[in-house]
Amino acid sequence: MNPPSVPGSARVLAPGKAGVCALALLLCLAGSYFLSAQEGKSETDGDYTIHGTVFNSVTHAAIGRALVYSTDNRYATLTDGEGHFEIKIPQPPREQGSGLHTTTQTLSRGGIGQSRLVSTSIFLMARKPGYFDSQGGPQPIDVGSATASEIRISLVPEARITGRVILPVNDGTEKIQVAVSRRQVQEGRGKWIAMSNVTTRANGEFRFANLQEGEYKLFTHELLDRDPLTFDPRGTLFGYPPVYYPAAADFESAAVIQLKAGQTFSAMLTPAKREYYPVKLSVLNAAAGAGMSISVEPQGHPGPGYSLGYNANESTIAGTLPNGNYSLEVTQYSQNGATGRLNFSVNGAPLQGPTVMLAPNNTIEVRADDERTKAQKGPGAELQNILRSMNLRLVPAGNSGSTNPGWLQPPKDPNDQSLFFVNVQPGTYRVRTGCSPAGYAAALNSGGIDLLRQPLVAGLGAAIAPIEITIRDDGAQVNGSIENWPVNGPNQPMRSFSGTPAVIVFLPLPDSSGQFCQAWVSSSGEFNLTQVPPGEYRVIAFDHQPQELEYENPEAIAKYEDMGQVLRLVPGQNEHLRLSLNRGGQ
Repeated sequence: MNPPSVPGSARVLAPGKAGVCALALLLCLAGSYFLSAQEGKSETDGDYTIHGTVFNSVTHAAIGRALVYSTDNRYATLTDGEGHFEIKIPQPPREQGSGLHTTTQTLSRGGIGQSRLVSTSIFLMARKPGYFDSQGGPQPIDVGSATASEIRISLVPEARITGRVILPVNDGTEKIQVAVSRRQVQEGRGKWIAMSNVTTRANGEFRFANLQEGEYKLFTHELLDRDPLTFDPRGTLFGYPPVYYPAAADFESAAVIQLKAGQTFSAMLTPAKREYYPVKLSVLNAAAGAGMSISVEPQGHPGPGYSLGYNANESTIAGTLPNGNYSLEVTQYSQNGATGRLNFSVNGAPLQGPTVMLAPNNTIEVRADDERTKAQKGPGAELQNILRSMNLRLVPAGNSGSTNPGWLQPPKDPNDQSLFFVNVQPGTYRVRTGCSPAGYAAALNSGGIDLLRQPLVAGLGAAIAPIEITIRDDGAQVNGSIENWPVNGPNQPMRSFSGTPAVIVFLPLPDSSGQFCQAWVSSSGEFNLTQVPPGEYRVIAFDHQPQELEYENPEAIAKYEDMGQVLRLVPGQNEHLRLSLNRGGQ
């Protein structure tokens, strides 16, 4: 939604048709506020004026026609051709009496309580197509202070991937799908996540815009040759298998494209024509009306690119593929999900007959051993609430594919002592918990496997030993403050440099028994975290939540070796820290 027009000198922005009524209402409200403010002012009162510039964070060039607005949507304006803007903010009316509000300070004169405006804060942001918000978030402005007279807001320019797909023969009728995936950190692990697809133009050109800085992989989807001059449905089929930039045969060996903010990367892709053969596979145990997901990969080389379709009426999987060895995974989405897997080969002829058998997804029991001594122990439902507060979950451990964690099933009865992860697809998982005041996981095991250190493997149709968790409440307590926490003005609370919540991160050292934890920093620059599992940690204060914190990768966290403090915690320890705030979030 576009921010509304502003009182004072801020300009009115043209809304879309759907927003005319809403904008009119906001104009009325803003106008009423402005008039009431004017009526309450004396001759000596004046508007506060905020001047500033919006600029490109990479080139530092000014950005014209950028929208600058307050996060409460009360003020907005556009920058001029040189990136400058000006917003006038009227003083709120004076209030008589002894009552206070957040933007006033009471003075006593002759026993009569009076109040006057000292300062108030707003948060300013800027936006423009082709740019992203700066990582620091909204810019806090103390209205009326000297620092508000001239501020600078940076925007991060988008990155782009452009290029061309060259087909051996193309008269402009053949268009192919090009896809891009980005490496992102989720639950402390890097994963390749599909971003978007585009269709090439008649000349084979393609363009991905609005990309953030990061690591990318680029590839084409399959394309069957349907040239009307040469296509014979009863003859040999031809098509173009996926090609992965620059000329790799699978996703795993594709080159990683390192994109910087504002960079345009150019790529050339040249698929090769190959013979394709019909493939038809049967599916057993498919539920009627259930959704199906079909994944086809070169055997031993996981990644996207190939595809087959599902025919619900015939319970078959069909399509075409070139020669090769393939792995197929079928996922049935329903209340009682199921999964099937099949390895097969295409060898110069149509393939028909192999059968995929669906097996119900796994149900994993959770058995809790409650060794807490400071809390009253309750029935199963209460214990499950404790495990939920500890954020007990299953996290897929692969580098691609499913990224959805598994959660505990709610109990059917308050006295139900049984706890289960349900509908767990076959795969490899990390069993994870978070730091909670209720307690911590002192031990996690399944069939003799230490799940705090090793993954849980859920086999296809195989029974899985119960997950046994030991809960204790003798964890360490760590509190402290930020020594370089900024003060934004007289009588104003302190906040982080970025205006967004700062965070304290506990990174377990390699081979430590510690578990990843984090705590938010209060507006006064203080933090407190209880029930921290015993172990060795590197404790770092970030001015906002870091997005690429791959804490499960020892090589990735090596760059933090010179930051924060190393802390060794034992059960029952009470530790006080003073940390220096790391600006920039990384």
